Amino acid sequence: MGQTDTPHGGIDSGAVGNGLQEKDLNLQAAQYMYKRLKELGIPTTITRDIDETLERDERISRIFESFGNNPDVILVSNHINAGGET
Repeated sequence: MGQTDTPHGGIDSGAVGNGLQEKDLNLQAAQYMYKRLKELGIPTTITRDIDETLERDERISRIFESFGNNPDVILVSNHINAGGET
C-alpha cells in the first residue's frame, strides 16, 4: 500500500525560481506516481490531487483515513528544493 503526499500547495508555494513553483511540480509528480501505482494494481491514495492548502494535521489525518496506522504503508513525500547557481 502506498500514500503519495504533496506537502506544499495552495498558499504555500514552496521553492520558487525561473517561473516554477515547487507546489506545482510536486503535484504533477504525485499525480503521475498515483496514476502509475494504480495501473500496477498497488493499493494507493493521494493526499491531495488539486492545488489546495492543507495543514500538517489535515495531511496526517488523510493518511490515517486511507490506511489507518498499518505498518505496511509506505508514504512518499515529494520535495523539489531550489538550488543556487553553479
